[in-house]
Amino acid sequence: MKIPVSCNKDCGAGCPLQAEVENGRIIKINDSDEKGEWMSGCGRGYRAHRLIYHPDRLKKPLIKDPSSGSFREAGWDEALNYTAENLLRIRDSYGPRSILHSGGSGSCRGALHNSHKLAVRFLSLFGGCTSSSDSYSSAATSFAAPYVYGTSYCGFDAAAIKDSRFVFMPGANIADLRFGCELFNRLRALRKSGVPMIILDPRKTRSVSGLDAEWIQILPGTDAAFVAAVIYELLEHGGADEVFIERCTHGFELFRSWLYEQPVKNAEWASGICGCPATSVRTVAEHYRRYSPAALIPGLSIQRNLGGEDAARMMAVLQAVTGNAGRSGGSSGINPWGRLPGPRCGKLGRSPESAGARMRFSPVYVWPDMVLDPDLEPPLKASYNIGGNYLVQGADTNKSVRAWNSLEFSVTHELFMTPTAAASDVVLPVADFLERNDIVFPEGNFLLYSSRAVEPPAGVKTDYEILCLLAGKLGFGEAFSEGRTEDDWLDFFIEASDIEDSAEFKSRGIWFGKDCSRTAFTDFAADPLAHPLQTPSGRIEISSIEFEKAGGNLFPVYTPIKTGRAFRMVTPHSGRRINSQFKMMESPVNGSLFMNAEDAAAMGIEQGSPVRVISSSGSIETVADISMEMMRGTACLDCSYSNVLTSSVPTLPSKGARTHSTFVDIEPA
Repeated sequence: MKIPVSCNKDCGAGCPLQAEVENGRIIKINDSDEKGEWMSGCGRGYRAHRLIYHPDRLKKPLIKDPSSGSFREAGWDEALNYTAENLLRIRDSYGPRSILHSGGSGSCRGALHNSHKLAVRFLSLFGGCTSSSDSYSSAATSFAAPYVYGTSYCGFDAAAIKDSRFVFMPGANIADLRFGCELFNRLRALRKSGVPMIILDPRKTRSVSGLDAEWIQILPGTDAAFVAAVIYELLEHGGADEVFIERCTHGFELFRSWLYEQPVKNAEWASGICGCPATSVRTVAEHYRRYSPAALIPGLSIQRNLGGEDAARMMAVLQAVTGNAGRSGGSSGINPWGRLPGPRCGKLGRSPESAGARMRFSPVYVWPDMVLDPDLEPPLKASYNIGGNYLVQGADTNKSVRAWNSLEFSVTHELFMTPTAAASDVVLPVADFLERNDIVFPEGNFLLYSSRAVEPPAGVKTDYEILCLLAGKLGFGEAFSEGRTEDDWLDFFIEASDIEDSAEFKSRGIWFGKDCSRTAFTDFAADPLAHPLQTPSGRIEISSIEFEKAGGNLFPVYTPIKTGRAFRMVTPHSGRRINSQFKMMESPVNGSLFMNAEDAAAMGIEQGSPVRVISSSGSIETVADISMEMMRGTACLDCSYSNVLTSSVPTLPSKGARTHSTFVDIEPA
């Protein structure tokens, strides 16, 4: 039997898959028979059923003994009563905002089973909480995009890439990071047709090889300088669209003046900052002159740096200066996750009865600082964690552990004993996406229906079931559920959608919108007076007084970074897992420190040699993986392994992640 499913995980895709089930057990997952021509899943989705059958899976509620620190199994009633008693104690002693909502990425695409929305709905009915205002992934670019374009919906449908004649990808590793289930396949076909592609990255990623793209090596955190120099070269030698600049942008002359101030922001200037030849800058500028339209697809990596907000804005300036913004085959250049609205469909939100909730929002990157702040009122004293692994997701693991351990009470919903679950007082076992029904919002103009392929293990419940039971014990069960079962909610959402045939949608597992080849801002670019942007000027704001008021620069600039150590270390996502999800599927090589072969030879470090990596936040010991696919002066350690070394001092003004601005020394161990 083939059953439509889709990973409701924290990745950049959302893929139409199908599970093959025999005798109540999933034997295989592959691409759906109903998928679009260019759509495909990845190894993580194809092997997702291994997770639910893994012997380490949690199947019983666990309560930690405060005296011994060890867990014991408990029944659901006892575990939920204990949780309710402690939540009431914390709320009544310190107020509802003393409870930190510390999860959300475990299931982030579902209409109902959305870790963040479920928790906020529950805690707002409990009186309120402190919750995150952004994500570890894209805080800087999500913060910056509305100041430039007036919205976060800045993307394009993957099909629109067919019109591109040049694709420029600063820091984008689409082969692994999956900006949708179509984009990499369409890019590969486009490249085979002869369209040139250039990737900026300190690593030779799978995208470089998979797309046969030109690889320009660049030091982490210097993308803004590189692109500023490209813009300068275009202004000096042709390639700038002065008509588009005049019609569609605001504040360009201030930015132009900065380019021509000493030091002039030419290719030689960028070369000294970025560590690449000046000819590399001129190569990109020449491609923009020769090929139109040109798409700029930035990776989220470039904005997870100090100055990440201006790196994101600088990409948008390049697209505006060349007239590629608002053009099919072009792009806005900012916020690659700024997907355009998909088909209309309902989704879970806050209850109307929670209107009086006392909420406090904060950037997720600084949660340990909030917990440890002695002057915070009310102080943070408890954590409710659904689908999060904050102890290793965030920077400076040692600080995160200190902060978590200072809480009086914590509860976690989990499939496995993660570091965060192990540090919690109560752990509640939950169902996986393969064990529940949901509507999934992917990247693109379509919707997915993910059916329950198999039942969860006996006694294991969904997040929704758990919160319904707990809300009942706390006196707001009816307000939380509104009397609806999970399937009732999904039918309710479909009734409020563009879906014309609910049965067909559930059977096929996919519903396509009418136009799947859209690009943001095409109406604006065609007639900016008739279709102004939602910015103060109605135009693309290259200079933004509002951004300056928020604590940023009036226009994007490159701000030099003082490293203070020998190496710049990047912390990319593994291609085999999604943050800490699917960790048991990864290769044994994960966790190794990738180094340039010449750097290693100069230090007497050989393949597989033990090394010590030291930063201002801590140190680790691992083994060296020597490669010419790393730029000299850089190193690479997969995210989560690296967070003992990363700094919790954020990029400003977004207070977003800057984990690629990690500066380390390396020595033989």
